[in-house]
Amino acid sequence: MNITDTAKEFAIAQHGTQTYGDRPYSYHLAQVSQLLAEFGYAGDEAIAAAGWLHDTLEDTPTTYEMLVSEFGEETTDIVWAVTSEPGGNRVDRFRKTALKIQSNKKALIVKLADRIANTEASLQSNPKLYKMYVKEFPVFKELLYNPQDVELLPLWNRLIELCS
Repeated sequence: MNITDTAKEFAIAQHGTQTYGDRPYSYHLAQVSQLLAEFGYAGDEAIAAAGWLHDTLEDTPTTYEMLVSEFGEETTDIVWAVTSEPGGNRVDRFRKTALKIQSNKKALIVKLADRIANTEASLQSNPKLYKMYVKEFPVFKELLYNPQDVELLPLWNRLIELCS
């Protein structure tokens, strides 16, 4: 089994009975994974594995050490970078987390896929949550967008379109 398949099984097991709206949490993880593939990142094992694992440090008992042992430092560092930092509110937490994401391009790719997946899902089924993502978008873009990074423009364009 390759690292991505191992990451998928591990993440689904770690998230256990957690849900994403009214669906199993694996639905969200699969959406992120599909977006990464759609935008051409399935061939990068660290990114593909991190797509499945991106919420494990934040939402499960998984530790950094467990991920390093199972998936190596590169994948684990991506997951760590997208893991929310503590803070008083969502904007505070994101500002702190963005500092980690800014220093790891692969983490930015995973975070963009995660935000696209969250925004698309909320647009379809949770208007209140969708409005929150749209409201947060200017800060998200301010902290993470680099117009010179043309490789990421397709991801950004999709997110910009969703939030317009």
